[in-house]
Amino acid sequence: MCPTTTAMEWYKPYTKEFLNVHSLVLKAYTYTPHEIGSFSTRFSLPSFLKQVKRLTDHQSEALQKTGFGNLLSIPNQRLNKSLLDELMRRWDTNKQAFVLPRGEISLNLMDIALILSLRVVGPPVSLVNSIPFGDLERDYGAVIWKRKITVTSLESKLNSFGDLCSDEFVITFLMYTFGTFLFPNANGTVDSRLLSYIQDVDSIRRFSWGEAVLKDVCNWLDQRKMKSVKYVGGCLLFLQIWSFEHIDIARPALLGSSVSFPRVFKWDKSKLHSKQQIMSQFKSLHNDQVTQELQLTSWESEIDIIKELLEAQSNEKEHSEVENSCVNSPIVIDCESEVDTIKELLEAHSNGKEHSEAENSCVNSPIVIDCDFGATPQMMSPIIIEVKSVSKIIHKKPKLIRSASQNDANTIITIGEEEDLRRRVKMLEEKIMELQKENVELMGENEELRKDNKLLRLSSDNLVFRLEKLLLDEDHC
Repeated sequence: MCPTTTAMEWYKPYTKEFLNVHSLVLKAYTYTPHEIGSFSTRFSLPSFLKQVKRLTDHQSEALQKTGFGNLLSIPNQRLNKSLLDELMRRWDTNKQAFVLPRGEISLNLMDIALILSLRVVGPPVSLVNSIPFGDLERDYGAVIWKRKITVTSLESKLNSFGDLCSDEFVITFLMYTFGTFLFPNANGTVDSRLLSYIQDVDSIRRFSWGEAVLKDVCNWLDQRKMKSVKYVGGCLLFLQIWSFEHIDIARPALLGSSVSFPRVFKWDKSKLHSKQQIMSQFKSLHNDQVTQELQLTSWESEIDIIKELLEAQSNEKEHSEVENSCVNSPIVIDCESEVDTIKELLEAHSNGKEHSEAENSCVNSPIVIDCDFGATPQMMSPIIIEVKSVSKIIHKKPKLIRSASQNDANTIITIGEEEDLRRRVKMLEEKIMELQKENVELMGENEELRKDNKLLRLSSDNLVFRLEKLLLDEDHC
């Protein structure tokens, strides 16, 4: 530094450089939910198909019986990460739907049934903490405080079977399928609690595996949008084929194969597209490029998993229509109790203004409670309750009550005041909140007991180890 240069002049360029670097650091660590970078994934269709190719006919037949048989014929696909990334950007966690320029579109059970041919009706697959830790989990390398099995250990175990076909082989193959294809996560492991649903090989197909896959995909979409996670799990092939079926963007050619079910079979390999191309196509998307609901072919309508879903949807619709319909004829209920329980019936009705449109379309419907008090026919008198503008009848088994007055004539009670109904609903809501609070406390107590049990188990294992050591020392003596 020359003698005529001041200290401030010497320091100035370094100050500017420092400020530039500091600015870049701040930008890097500023949370911007909509600025999500490219993602990575441990979803690996090639790894799954590699194991499929090694299957013997006998092993394939055994896997067919589990309900996952169609997965064995899935053609190799390339993930279009630009397409998937743009879909993830457009996911709305509150609406649980993709927000497009011309509207919204969501994932549903029919999609998963048609695309992957997985059952979506039946007992749910729920990985809750209450599932007991079993010997089978321990055999696969899981521990009670970390109920995970690595995909690499499953691959090694799978390779050791060779041509052998057994229940253990089926279980191992399915766990490997979960870890690479259906339920891949960010750290290359599989939740060992899944073993409780497949340890009985004959019962595997009765569970709603398709619903579990759909929930897992939605969970990863939520995590990607809310936390900007780098690794995205879930069955990304389902999400990609779903996009081909519903949105006319980056669609590959259709295969000429006569097999079109499940629908994952009918699409050729995805072509590579730049991020800019995909973004531009989404921005210029038109209504005629979006299919809200997939239309069934006559052949698909006859497939068992589709038929049972349609039947379940029909039953749910009928039940909903019954609950929301207005009944023009009296509802006759036999009872023997006090008139106070009539209020319990009224508390089940929806309140006031929230359903005003439905209420205005309803015809006043009296509810007739035919009370038989064990008296003579001359003493029996029905109580008629006229409820104005009831939009919903919730089926509830009334308590048997006895009237305070047996000689009363027909009594008409009119409930028309909204404030009274609101008060009753508020009381019910407060009661529900109390019960929820108690439930949270019970869950906390359960977690404490689980921790205590874990400590006791560790203490027990330590004691056994010490006893074994003492016995060995005595033998040496």
